[in-house]
Amino acid sequence: MLQAVWTAIDDQDYAQAEATLRADRELLVSRAGMMALGSVYALTGRHDDAREVFTTLRDAHRGDPWEHIAVHQLARTERLAGNPEAALALLDEELALLGTGAGREHERAVGALERAMSLRTLGRLDDARAVLDECETLAGPDDPETLGRAERERAEVSVHAGHPQAARVHFERAIALLQSAEDDAGVRMVQARLAALDG
Repeated sequence: MLQAVWTAIDDQDYAQAEATLRADRELLVSRAGMMALGSVYALTGRHDDAREVFTTLRDAHRGDPWEHIAVHQLARTERLAGNPEAALALLDEELALLGTGAGREHERAVGALERAMSLRTLGRLDDARAVLDECETLAGPDDPETLGRAERERAEVSVHAGHPQAARVHFERAIALLQSAEDDAGVRMVQARLAALDG
């Protein structure tokens, strides 16, 4: 059931994702179900509802290793709500929770990617590029999904900077990496952005 929810989210069929969640009360109130519901809320503009869900999850896991995930989702919600400064502050909190020791490189890479998106939103393009460098270093060659998402974000930075040719190169690299990661939804999303760029 949970896989069906995330498949619907990946397909941007948010109404179906929410209906599937609400059809299974046990799933809906679970941590995994609340994560999915909060994501649906954030992606459909119901930011206050998303904040409530992710704050509840953070409070339930405060002080344990899972807390940073709720904080990350709160940061993403703030970015989607048009509050990149608030997102960056939450990402600072997440980084403090993760620390800088070995073993959390993937989580720190994902956090860096989210940070780059907020920096781009603020027009801080050089800072966004520097953070994407950090993201790619942390991800390493064994994480093509994160590397593909970083290339997609590099493309968005190039679009923002008025460099469509560079954006096209980054989108094409993103597609290749996401294909190797078997991230079909990610590939479709980048292909749509590339088509829009060419159109």
